[in-house]
Amino acid sequence: MTKLRLALAAPAILVSAHALAQQAPTPATAPAPAAAKPATELPTAASILERATAAIGGLDAWSKIQSMEVKGKIELPGQGIKGPMHTITSQPNKMLTHINFEGIGDIRTGFDGTVGWAQDRISGTRLLEGGELETMVREADFMRDADPVKRWDKVETVGDGTFGGFDCWKISATRGTLVSTLWYEKSSGLQRGLELTMDTQFGKVPVSTVLKEYKEFEAPSGKVKLPTVTEATQMGQKMTTSIESVTFDKVDPAAFALPDAIKALLEPEPAEEAGETTAEPAAPAAPAAPAAPAAPAAPAQPKKEG
Repeated sequence: MTKLRLALAAPAILVSAHALAQQAPTPATAPAPAAAKPATELPTAASILERATAAIGGLDAWSKIQSMEVKGKIELPGQGIKGPMHTITSQPNKMLTHINFEGIGDIRTGFDGTVGWAQDRISGTRLLEGGELETMVREADFMRDADPVKRWDKVETVGDGTFGGFDCWKISATRGTLVSTLWYEKSSGLQRGLELTMDTQFGKVPVSTVLKEYKEFEAPSGKVKLPTVTEATQMGQKMTTSIESVTFDKVDPAAFALPDAIKALLEPEPAEEAGETTAEPAAPAAPAAPAAPAAPAAPAQPKKEG
């Protein structure tokens, strides 16, 4: 917002400087300064988020959905990479995503409500920890978009501007050490994007996401909206996600079970490798009790003389 205000103010500053250079030196003849334009009153962040929830179907409709299956595709146009995407989610916080990129192979990530994990050809099978796990926990929250107030510790409207080609309100949102910028379209109330720094296995990466298109779907609880085309930019690369189908309340709970390879990582490692264990040294034997002294032999009887 600061950059936008500076850009708008720059022509006025240049005109004022030119006028001052040309005017007469007598202060009395100088034109009176124009009155400052009153600042636009900003709506509260709470009211913006409440309107956004209503725009996607409402909290009541979303809270009655138990699970969701989404199929679509992901494309990295700058690298010529694309592939199908399959994601399942379930109340309250379970998620499993499978992507198959041409020439790269399968990428799987999951969260069963407790354990976050990832599998791919480059990094292998691993457990998510630290900031990566925190990100997974946030993304697995089934109600994260339908109840955004709960998702953040603090939200504040800080201005407005254009984001992704949409005229939006700008909100600063924080949760713990995470600071994000959220953009909500003024006309529709829909969220149009977010900017944040994500924790990845390669370190902290700034990510900017535009929610370009929404579509209405018929859920058992009523009509709801989902962003069907999103464009994320990170490290100079763009990634486009397109949703082709959505199915509600058909996900098998067993689908979130941890793969055997992940279970193996959770098992405690043995103290020693098999075959290399050494027996504990035996405790020293207690000293034997001293033998009782033998009784003295009886003296021999003298012989009788015949």
